[in-house]
Amino acid sequence: MAVSACLLGQNCRYDGKNKLDSELIQSLQGCQIVPFCPEEAILGTPRETIDLVEGRAIGNESGCDYTEALQNEAKKFIKAHPYIDEIYLKSKSPSCALKSARLYDKEKRLLSTNGTGVFAKELKKWYKNAKIKERG
Repeated sequence: MAVSACLLGQNCRYDGKNKLDSELIQSLQGCQIVPFCPEEAILGTPRETIDLVEGRAIGNESGCDYTEALQNEAKKFIKAHPYIDEIYLKSKSPSCALKSARLYDKEKRLLSTNGTGVFAKELKKWYKNAKIKERG
């Protein structure tokens, strides 16, 4: 089982904080958990925020395109953990959201609030039979 590290209480979000999900942790007692945070792996913590602009993961301060880096991070994760059967992703994340990421056009106008994060897209391609859910 794999879980977004911020949901486990790890201070790995852009602002150096977490999104501890005590209910999730309680429900996973006794399970072997693989924590992950693709943005922290690439940019560290704290870091600039990222938005999904025309399908690309773009840094809000630098304008850097982190799409390939996030895709590569997913591929490294998959190679290290090919048999994950359940995944809990952080909702609204430009990297991890399953169906709640904000999508913008190049002028940064909001187009949708039900997008999939770059890292999550790669996980969905590989883990076709896994239960994949997003949390708070």
